[in-house]
Amino acid sequence: MNKERKAQKKAFKKALKKACGLWKKLSVFTGILTGILWGAYLVLSIFDNTIAIMINQKFWVLEAQDPTAIYYKSDFNSNEEMTQYGIELVKRVESEGATLLKNDNNGLPLKSNAKVSLFSTSSINLVYGGTGSGNIDASTADNLKTALEKVGMTVNPKLWDFYLTGPAKKYARPVGGVVSLKPASVAEAPWEIYDDSVIESVSDYNDAAIITFSRVGGEGADLEFISTNYLELNKDELDLLANVAKLKSLGKVKKIIVLINTANPLEVDFLSKKEYNIDSCLWIGDVGISGVNGVAEILAGKVNPSGSLVDTYCNDNFSSPAMQNFVPTTYVGYTNQIPKNASTYMIYQEGIYVGYKYYETRYEDYVLNQGNAGEYSYSKDVAYPFGYGLSYTTFTYNNMSYSYNKTTDKFEVKVTVKNTGDVAGKETVQIYAQSPYTEYDKLNGVEKASVQLVGFAKTKVLAPNESQNLTIYVDKRELASYDTYGYGTYILEAGDYYLTAATDAHNAVNNILAKKGHTVASTNNRMDCDGNKDLVVTYTNDKLDVETYSKSLNGTTIKNQLSNSDINLYDGIKEGQSITYLTRNNWKETFPTEIYKLELTEMMIKALQDVTYNPDNYDSVDMPTLGAKNGIKLYDLIGKDYNDPLWDQLLDQMEFSEMVALIGDAFHWTMPVESVQAPGSRNENGPQGLTASLFTNNSAGDAAALKATAFTSEDVMAATFNVELMTEIGNIIGNNCLAAEINVLYGPGNNTHRTPYGGRNFEYYSEDGFLAGMMSAYEVKAIQAKGVHVVMKHFALNDSEQDRIGLGVWLNEQAAREIYLKAFQLPFEYGDANGVMMAYTRWGCTWSGANYGLVTGIMRGEWGSNGMSITDNVLTTYVNGVDGVLAGTSIYDAMLPHIVNQLPNYENDPVVVTAMREACHRNLYALANSCGMNGVGPNTVIKAKTLDIVILFNVLAISISIVFAATLSVYIYKRYKFNQTDAYKNYKRK
Repeated sequence: MNKERKAQKKAFKKALKKACGLWKKLSVFTGILTGILWGAYLVLSIFDNTIAIMINQKFWVLEAQDPTAIYYKSDFNSNEEMTQYGIELVKRVESEGATLLKNDNNGLPLKSNAKVSLFSTSSINLVYGGTGSGNIDASTADNLKTALEKVGMTVNPKLWDFYLTGPAKKYARPVGGVVSLKPASVAEAPWEIYDDSVIESVSDYNDAAIITFSRVGGEGADLEFISTNYLELNKDELDLLANVAKLKSLGKVKKIIVLINTANPLEVDFLSKKEYNIDSCLWIGDVGISGVNGVAEILAGKVNPSGSLVDTYCNDNFSSPAMQNFVPTTYVGYTNQIPKNASTYMIYQEGIYVGYKYYETRYEDYVLNQGNAGEYSYSKDVAYPFGYGLSYTTFTYNNMSYSYNKTTDKFEVKVTVKNTGDVAGKETVQIYAQSPYTEYDKLNGVEKASVQLVGFAKTKVLAPNESQNLTIYVDKRELASYDTYGYGTYILEAGDYYLTAATDAHNAVNNILAKKGHTVASTNNRMDCDGNKDLVVTYTNDKLDVETYSKSLNGTTIKNQLSNSDINLYDGIKEGQSITYLTRNNWKETFPTEIYKLELTEMMIKALQDVTYNPDNYDSVDMPTLGAKNGIKLYDLIGKDYNDPLWDQLLDQMEFSEMVALIGDAFHWTMPVESVQAPGSRNENGPQGLTASLFTNNSAGDAAALKATAFTSEDVMAATFNVELMTEIGNIIGNNCLAAEINVLYGPGNNTHRTPYGGRNFEYYSEDGFLAGMMSAYEVKAIQAKGVHVVMKHFALNDSEQDRIGLGVWLNEQAAREIYLKAFQLPFEYGDANGVMMAYTRWGCTWSGANYGLVTGIMRGEWGSNGMSITDNVLTTYVNGVDGVLAGTSIYDAMLPHIVNQLPNYENDPVVVTAMREACHRNLYALANSCGMNGVGPNTVIKAKTLDIVILFNVLAISISIVFAATLSVYIYKRYKFNQTDAYKNYKRK
């Protein structure tokens, strides 16, 4: 029986295979292929924005494109011409931003035919830009050796090869990329690997030993910086300095020159130590593609350095009050009832005393023996003050005077600058103000820095003995202080206000102290240098003014908008918890010494949920009109005012699904809107250097050449203190965007350098909001003049990278407005800015983009912003659509479909739909007034288009699905028929 059964089974399988085998195989194969194709189609559909960038396709086509409808034109005849201009501009920016910190014994400039030795692994591997979104393609960049050879110097080849290909190669810092580097270890070769032949080679190239110290900034890196003492020279670097100093003592090196190649301020106590015998030090920042050529020209004396520090350079970076609260801390009582990204917070307990506003104010109070300043040692903390920078020549200031123009509400400060040296050069004149610190301030928590930058100007190149009369305009509004706990607006108090022309912040304080009658001698040497009272003028305000500056420049009433981020004003804080912010009324007792422990409450937990929208908190409104046939095109709104009635007719035409797509599907694109004949737009990162990624898929052609046009980091730009140069930078960025068909630019970065350890310091301008804001205003205005909509980032408080996705920041409104929002405010009010990119940060418990007081109250209300404001990449659900649009955020840089999946849940909610309509209004207004309308004329037809590759995979998926269904049907039929055969019955019957 077993043999017979086996034979029947064999016959059964053979017959089944013959009858159905082919169709079974085809069904399995096509079934698997169907799953793969539908999966690929789903992935391509979700990530179509990213795919579109990779394959250089748009989501729309222009039919009957109008070649005469070019609203914004390039200033260049070719991409090659633009590239060459940009490369030369990068060099000029660096040569005017690089800052000479030390120059003893005529260390610089070097002879043009000098023979030099370049020390350190960083000398062959400069930092050109930051990692992450600031990464630039440095493959075409000149290196330091090439740059020095261009100016006539000869570089020690044996030492160079020792680092490039020899034993030191393995110690080189890895080159930065789009993915952030862990700061890891500071890469430097230990001295013990230098063999005798390498050391002996220095004798033949001994005019100078040039040592480069580099640090890379990157996204998400700041706590790594702290944990590794990243901004302090490590043992190998110090050994290098000591051994080069030994060579100098033996006569084998004539000079030691240090280059500081970083946007994050190093601790520079080593510069003053005698054992290292350093002659000169030049801060060069992140040098950009061609900036190293500017560095070489400074070293050779072909260019006289004129940069000024945009940050305070310290001997001890941990001396500032902000560093005492720089570590994100987990809330007391945190459990998994709120998301992990809502678990941490940071308190800006230092208030307004950030950077020089702390060091200089503490110094003045120590000099005057007031404010319980204690035995404070300024020189122990500060090596080089904010605004500091040397020159190869000398300058004098005189004939300072001022007048007040009531019509413009500005002080017109005049000063004469004379070049008293024997080398031509430029000089930056900085105007600082001091406001009276009154009893009212002490009682109401209004803080005043001893000096604050309120104006600046740069001379032309002055020949020896040549003078220039400068007029610097100071907006009187800058003298007002924000009174958080009293009047809840800006106030100008009664008393004496001082204005001084100074070389830096410390010089400014000493000038004002001199005006008050103080000297080094009269203060028992607490004052470290006698100031110049002749460079100080006094303005007296007769009475407290709480009205004049209680309205913004556009007439909007200014009032507290940010109380929910102040522990002392937020209703949801546990009873009894409050913060004492640092005050100059009592330095020693209020200086932060430990991280304040903040306990979660039920109200805070609710506020930290992903979506907080409650319709009961809003007045009822009628559902907006949708799908009207009014025949209005976006073309008809070009140049129209934001409040033009025609906008309502246009917006009535939109369908709800189009609103969802326009708002929620905007990862580096905005989607076209057929109902109003609006094209989409291409959006990209920048302009911290227009990054290489911006031009990877340049449809205008010649992308490789455009990659070379990258600037230095924004702090180098700011260090030029040259607004005309910033206009040039903005103009070339705008032209680059035109060539690359970029309509919306994610940048510049306008956050504040709260501490030296900010991972993105390379992407932001300065520790001073006024300097950052004014430099940015000129840059942004020039970019927007080329029709590129600018969204400044990251709005706001993105000053710590660690845990930045969800980090809660607590601070008072005076600090928020005077320190962190100032750099955004000035471009809106003076630079035609009209948009921002929202930070991931929470203000207290509220995500930035959902903070109504910030977005609508301040930015849209006080500053008058009507344009597109976008989120950072939506990687988390708390960056949500409903809360954002209700607060005034208008569009989402969403790689993932969180927003397009969420917003349809509110299709029948008139409050949310009304907010979505207004968001679309802002987005379309920005587009209508951008280069995205180039080619759109009165007869142009815009049609939405699905990417070809998505269509292809959809067709393939459908086609193979049909084949699968057919083969499966045949297989099922064949199997049914087979089941009627004797082979089946004989086998199954048994």
